[in-house]
Amino acid sequence: MGKQGQPKISFFVKYIIAYKVIQYQKRYNLTLRASWLKLTEHKAFKDLMQQNFSNKVHSQYWVNNILSSDDVKVNFYNHHIKKIIAEFPKLKVYTPTEYKESLARMKNNKTMGLASLKKWAERSLKS
Repeated sequence: MGKQGQPKISFFVKYIIAYKVIQYQKRYNLTLRASWLKLTEHKAFKDLMQQNFSNKVHSQYWVNNILSSDDVKVNFYNHHIKKIIAEFPKLKVYTPTEYKESLARMKNNKTMGLASLKKWAERSLKS
């Protein structure tokens, strides 16, 4: 027999929801709840919720239900989104400038580890 209870949400859907909510919070300087409500206005939100409710029997009913009312969205936030965000405490959302800086730091660190051996091998082959 299978497990009882609500079907589990895939890791991909959880990660996307947490990432976008934190991204909207940072970008628009909103609370987590307000950024969740802003995410519900996105044009691809319906597809994301379809993926979220794909394990349920009447998935289209659940998608239409969450899109219909703000009360349902807030209730979904209180019961599910808070827990999803708590699962990813170290999730870092980079701004474009922070992303460029992190890429530069990664390139500078190539002198350590296996990348440094590659340069050493190229030097020894030339001599």
